[in-house]
Amino acid sequence: MSRSRQQVVRMLALVPYLQGNDGVPVNEVAAEFGVSPKVIRDDLRLLMYTGTGEYAGELIDFDLTALERDGIVHIRDAEFMTRPLRISAREGVALIVALRTLRASASGLELTVIDSALAKLESAVGDTVSPQVDVVLDEVDPAIHETIVEALTGAKRLELTYATASRDEQSVRDVDPRRLITEQGKLYLEAWCLKAEDLRFFRLDRIVSARVLPVDAQEHDAQPRDLSDGFFTVGEQTPFALVDLHPRAHWLTEYYQVDLLEQRDDGVWRAKLYGADWSWLRRLVLRNAGSITVISPEHLRTQVVDDARLALAAYDDSATPHKES
Repeated sequence: MSRSRQQVVRMLALVPYLQGNDGVPVNEVAAEFGVSPKVIRDDLRLLMYTGTGEYAGELIDFDLTALERDGIVHIRDAEFMTRPLRISAREGVALIVALRTLRASASGLELTVIDSALAKLESAVGDTVSPQVDVVLDEVDPAIHETIVEALTGAKRLELTYATASRDEQSVRDVDPRRLITEQGKLYLEAWCLKAEDLRFFRLDRIVSARVLPVDAQEHDAQPRDLSDGFFTVGEQTPFALVDLHPRAHWLTEYYQVDLLEQRDDGVWRAKLYGADWSWLRRLVLRNAGSITVISPEHLRTQVVDDARLALAAYDDSATPHKES
């Protein structure tokens, strides 16, 4: 089970447990749930943003003074968890669409749970959802999908054979899977790629084969990419750089928003590379030094050159032996 899924399951059990054990020490709660006190404290802070509304009395609350000073947990304003939740027709429709989207990327036992929830919601909402909303995703090999779900559920490492369209080649790599997501009708696996030593997205319809390895997936110090605005969102004010992508940087066209302008015979691609801001673009170019050449704008090109010179100078200084005075 993924870490985020474990947290959801734990927090769903945490509220009724605390309601029945008010004033329990946080260390005892941690021992009961098999995690550290810090994890429980983080869960409680997150639960404080949970409720039926957005105002005091509608959100779960805790006595923070008792928690921080004495390590004691007192829960308040969580009585709504003991009674059925009422949802509006609009909220019901939104949940149905979300479940149908989830169903399109689910498999195995997940389908049974989702179908059961869908049937109950559709019965409760009634004619409000007519005509039906259909969610259509590109077809994916069911065996590959099942293998990825198995690895995610068991927190195991995967061996993938992946077809990279931009280079018309296949590569074999080991990855630690993090989550399955959908974007623009396609299924993606976000995973830590041991070959690239970074987070990558793998389109499931481009995975040629997948095998669960007898190795536990590791946690890596990497922030998940914010997809609240979608994978590839470009507006009139979106910063971009005109760059030359050398063969080792062609993978960027699979992961970021890139407009290819020219593909030369020597393997260098001229492209527009979009980013959230200029500092992000500068960091991306520096991380791929030697594989990306900035053509314009001049201020970005200058920043990259200056930063690279400073980095090289630091290495030169550290390699120079200090003379004794």
